Amino acid sequence: MNHSYDVVVVGAGCAGALASSRIASNGFSVLLVDRRREAEICRPTRDIVEEAALREAGVASGIDLESRQVTSVEAISPDTATSILLKDVPLRVVDRGPICHRLLDEARDAGVQVLTECVVGAAEVDRGFATGVSTDRGSFSCRLLVEASGLERVLCRDIPKGMGIPRRLRTSDHVSAYVETRQLNEDSPGIPAAGTVRYHLGHFGGFNWTHFAQDGTIDVGTAVQDVKGAPDPRDIVLGYVRSSPPIGEKVLLRVGGRVPTRRPLSTMVANGMMLVGDAACQAAPLLLRGMGGALVGAFMLAATAVRALQAGDVSAAGLWSYNHDYMHARGADMAALDCMRLFMQKLTEKEFSWCMARKVIDESAISTMLTGKLAGRPPARIRSYIRGFGSTPLDLRYENTMRLAHKVAEHYRSYPRALEAPEFAQWSAEAEFLFEDAWKL
Repeated sequence: MNHSYDVVVVGAGCAGALASSRIASNGFSVLLVDRRREAEICRPTRDIVEEAALREAGVASGIDLESRQVTSVEAISPDTATSILLKDVPLRVVDRGPICHRLLDEARDAGVQVLTECVVGAAEVDRGFATGVSTDRGSFSCRLLVEASGLERVLCRDIPKGMGIPRRLRTSDHVSAYVETRQLNEDSPGIPAAGTVRYHLGHFGGFNWTHFAQDGTIDVGTAVQDVKGAPDPRDIVLGYVRSSPPIGEKVLLRVGGRVPTRRPLSTMVANGMMLVGDAACQAAPLLLRGMGGALVGAFMLAATAVRALQAGDVSAAGLWSYNHDYMHARGADMAALDCMRLFMQKLTEKEFSWCMARKVIDESAISTMLTGKLAGRPPARIRSYIRGFGSTPLDLRYENTMRLAHKVAEHYRSYPRALEAPEFAQWSAEAEFLFEDAWKL
């Protein structure tokens, strides 16, 4: 069986469904495929999302943003001696399941053919252009192929190296995350107000979090850097639950997996192919929040895809504006956050606690982690030379990291507007140099 479409999208999550719907509504034939059953694709999953991302992606309608507001965020040091409280943060807790279900319905209404329980084998490539996919249901040819399969990155695994998209990502650029939703015991004292989120930072290159929901439940989660010797995040969650009497025994929901936490790929397009969501590394590097980046990415991808299809040019050059627009609007800040991530993941728990106690990691830094927006200007000078841990004062290392983060953000905002090989090669080389410096700090 071989069918032809204008666009084939692999991955029917929120990003894939949104992109499919927007492209199909402009009159193009779209096939959306996923290996999972629809009930699994749309299973309930709470996500913390920036309200701005929901609005930018055009999916805020139908979501009760006020009742889902994060009323306060408390960031707590590993030794629990220091906490930083932020109120009125522009974040919302949403259930990904109903949103994905709604987006799939909208895709079908727009004419998208949705094919679930379909296993994709590989991208089909002819003379440097993606031309379709092979699956256990046959081959499907297309003018444009969209990779939205998340961490699996099924279309990237075997593409030719010359297409410019990496096949594999570094293991240490991932975290293993796990979260449980449980009922709170209402008669227990000291339960925080609904809408409160607490982050315990600096544990195993990641963090632990709790979210006290309006319906009397609690989300308990952890994320640890995916490196050798890291603990199982499920054990961390279980240990927290057992030490917290207000948390009930029954597990209402459990979700886990690996998430890429690095800056966006240097290019998210190739000839006849585009990437979005986790496949393109669009999650926020420090505190995850992959849904916001994926939705904004899908919205921008669809706009570029429609223009390219209408112009009859789905080459990397014809799709390049997606790269430029995403880097300028969001990717630059995510790359800056990646600098902060590399610094913080090198800290021991004792060092992390010291940094928070001495306000090296302060309210501004926590706000940047939460909102994904690099605040203020690079430091004008080093605050002090108080000796921290190791051979270099920690506050000096942090100030240098923040200077570099601003430099990285500026570089990503100068992303080439069009695909010119020499200019992009120079930009890429400079980006690599900057992150080599980040690794050394």
